[in-house]
Amino acid sequence: MTHSTSKIFLILFSMVLIFSWVELVFADGVAVVVNPRNPLIKLTKREVSDIFLGRRHTFPAGNPVVVLERNPGSQLREKFFNLLNGMNLKRLNAYWARLQFSGRVQPPVSISNDNSLLEVLLQNEAAIGYMSASSVDDSVRVVLNLDE
Repeated sequence: MTHSTSKIFLILFSMVLIFSWVELVFADGVAVVVNPRNPLIKLTKREVSDIFLGRRHTFPAGNPVVVLERNPGSQLREKFFNLLNGMNLKRLNAYWARLQFSGRVQPPVSISNDNSLLEVLLQNEAAIGYMSASSVDDSVRVVLNLDE
């Protein structure tokens, strides 16, 4: 192999590795999680959608819910809503803008990352949030898995 051929091979091989890594990162599902002391065992996609879109303010049993949302523009937020109900960020932001303008409801509190989510979630039995499925551990209860 010539020097330029080996360079091209190395570049192509590197690109394959990078694309494989990106595919693995984005192939990870999203887990909807609650505090382990929360009596809730499972939620449907519809129930989760209603909670995260401000249409429902309680869990199915009537207990109040505290929604922990990801920062606007977050890739995980876009992935979550896309898997949950097919909404992209543009449509989601327009939805919240209409609700805020009408004064009917305010968007939930924004959380920046999985560690912040866990910190708040573990301090509040009524909290619900979502995280990368690969980040889930025994400190939370998964009530819905969203896979691609």
